[in-house]
Amino acid sequence: MKRIFSILILVFCFSIVISQTSKRTSAYNYLRNGKLDKAKEYIDPTINHEKTMNNAKTWFYRGNIYLQIALSNNPDYKALDPNALDVAYKSFIKAKELDSHQEYLNDITTNIRVIAEQYYNQGVAKYNEKDFEVAGTSFENAYLINKEFGRVDSTALFNAALSAEIAKNFDQAMKNYQELMRIHFDRPIIYSSLAAIYKEKEDTATAIMIIKKGRELYPINFDLLIAETNIYLAAGDIENALINLELAIEQDTTNPSIYFAVGTKYDESGRYDDAEKSFKRAIKLDPDYFDANYNLGALYVNKAAEILEIANNLPIEENEKYNKLKNEADNLLKASIPYLEKALEINPDERNTLLSLKDIYARMNMKEKLEEVDKKLKSEGEGEGEGKDKE
Repeated sequence: MKRIFSILILVFCFSIVISQTSKRTSAYNYLRNGKLDKAKEYIDPTINHEKTMNNAKTWFYRGNIYLQIALSNNPDYKALDPNALDVAYKSFIKAKELDSHQEYLNDITTNIRVIAEQYYNQGVAKYNEKDFEVAGTSFENAYLINKEFGRVDSTALFNAALSAEIAKNFDQAMKNYQELMRIHFDRPIIYSSLAAIYKEKEDTATAIMIIKKGRELYPINFDLLIAETNIYLAAGDIENALINLELAIEQDTTNPSIYFAVGTKYDESGRYDDAEKSFKRAIKLDPDYFDANYNLGALYVNKAAEILEIANNLPIEENEKYNKLKNEADNLLKASIPYLEKALEINPDERNTLLSLKDIYARMNMKEKLEEVDKKLKSEGEGEGEGKDKE
């Protein structure tokens, strides 16, 4: 009786093994017939059963099934698992580990390359949809998979870094940009981007170190020069910022924005004549440059105010010197008028320009122009009041 019972146990255990291998075979056949829902239904239990879970074939079949789910154009099949690509990749890796005789190695390698390509395409799609978080992860997966199989896809890694930066996932972006530096990826932007992240983290010293390394490798790259200049400006290092801006002018003599930036920094550092020349150069390159026109006009006005302050503090008996200074200030105010008027022409509703011109016209006794500006200011004031009443 005991012997019969033992035989029954053996038969029962054997039937379980047959059951599991039969499910695996059925899953394979369903895959061949394109019935991915049934293939998934039959393969899923086999990865958890002790009789099939340690068999390379189980995981290889599972990888194939989930890869086809990921690649399917059928929305019903696609919905079987939104992470099918991840499942396929992990399944093939497991199959590779268990495949001691390398029976499936070539097919596994080919399929994993397909998965890497799909991750890259997924990254492109998500980037275009502005889902930068997922795009970054997808591009990074493509890079890491290719790396594991001996291929360095630096473009995927760059896209991963860029996506992470846009998504403000700065730690991940830094890691990827640093890896790009390590593999000597030949794009100057990786240095300016990494420096910008360190600047965002208020680590100015490291930002400058990174940007200097980039400039050593790409000494004539204009974007790196400007990026370094912006870091100096943010740190309040006007001297080095000006040195760089002057270098930028040497590289691009046709860019009015650079001349304007140089003029602004000269103005801030009290180099009046240099500021004047830079603003005029910017205006010569772009006569309709509002900021350059306004700032040059303001430069003359501010200089005139400084001179008038000196004049007003003179002793009463120094009348001759007072008149001389007053004339000098008036000439500066006259010089400011065409630039402020041009600024107003470019931007007719700019209130600060109107107020500056009002003060100058009043001082210079230019009654008709004063009335025009006064009228415009009053009409704007009334418009603002009406808007508030409506609210």
